[in-house]
Amino acid sequence: MSHHLVNIAWQRDMRAPKKIVLLALADFATQSTGECYPSVRVLSAKCGLSASSVRTQIKALEQDGLLTSEVRADALVYRVKLGTAA
Repeated sequence: MSHHLVNIAWQRDMRAPKKIVLLALADFATQSTGECYPSVRVLSAKCGLSASSVRTQIKALEQDGLLTSEVRADALVYRVKLGTAA
């Protein structure tokens, strides 16, 4: 968990669904790398959004340059691109 990344995420000006997904990912992320690997199901439960809405917000965050994702060893790894993790 990275309090630093969560604090930076709070400062971003964006609509609520995108912000809550960014906050959840930042909460899961390690500060040094910004990496985390929660499932869409876990993000959906944490954010109170449907799985399809979470996927939509993840795509929007990737388009904004705030998030990248890649498949590693059969797991989807996200990298939050805020602060020192950028």
